[in-house]
Amino acid sequence: MNPGDPGPRPPAVEPVRVAHRIRGDGPLLLLLAGTGYAGSTWPDELVDPLARHFTVVTMDYRGTGRTPGTADEYSTRLFAADARALLRTLGRGPAHVLGHSMGGRVAQWVALDEPDAVRRLVLAASGPGPIRADRPHYTGIPPATCLALVEKGYERMIADQIRATFFTPEFAADAPATVQWLVDAFWQDRPQLPEYLKHVCARQGHDTVARVGEIGQPTLVLVGDRDTHAGGTGSHLEQSRYLADHLPNADFQLVPGGAHGYFWSHPDLVVPRLVGFLGASA
Repeated sequence: MNPGDPGPRPPAVEPVRVAHRIRGDGPLLLLLAGTGYAGSTWPDELVDPLARHFTVVTMDYRGTGRTPGTADEYSTRLFAADARALLRTLGRGPAHVLGHSMGGRVAQWVALDEPDAVRRLVLAASGPGPIRADRPHYTGIPPATCLALVEKGYERMIADQIRATFFTPEFAADAPATVQWLVDAFWQDRPQLPEYLKHVCARQGHDTVARVGEIGQPTLVLVGDRDTHAGGTGSHLEQSRYLADHLPNADFQLVPGGAHGYFWSHPDLVVPRLVGFLGASA
């Protein structure tokens, strides 16, 4: 790729009307959730305080919540195209974009494919893709996911995954209602199993390793210091450190005591950091 070459554009895909919710007033802040998570899974303890400073937009990916699925092969770049179309529809100028887990991968493509649409980025517990040659990186459905589905079924697999990776054992023991709220929120607006597997494939197929250096927006890389579980995309802590080392304008911050779901377990710690970082250009 020549210097300054933006690379191939996203392929034409079937358009879809993206369901979304808007709260608050102020600069636009788009929240992009993780693999198969609808917009309703963001906790009020995070969104309501942010809505005092920003116009917070949550959206349902294709096949989740109230957004219909399509026959397209899903990818993080396709989800980014949907997010960009939504921002254009809202017509509020450039937005701050926060992506959690797979949502951070989607956010990277939003910034790469339409830089003028993004003011600042928050890449939360996310990564660029295959960063280690010594570790297998499955671009389809990881064997561990297949095995868990066979042994547990869809509902129990999701519940166990949330309990084991989003929360530390201590938090899960002390605040079971918070854990159960997220399990229930996912299940209520879940993608049907074929759609969920397409989301998994989208996450696994993400690869911006060679291009993260092109993302010039100020970027907060935020990850829990206990987000060390090595899942289908490796350790989110390791992936986040890679992002911070290779983004040209990154601020790397750890959430003490946070596992993958620190937005649900530690909103009191996270909200001031987000307001401080994003509010710098509000």
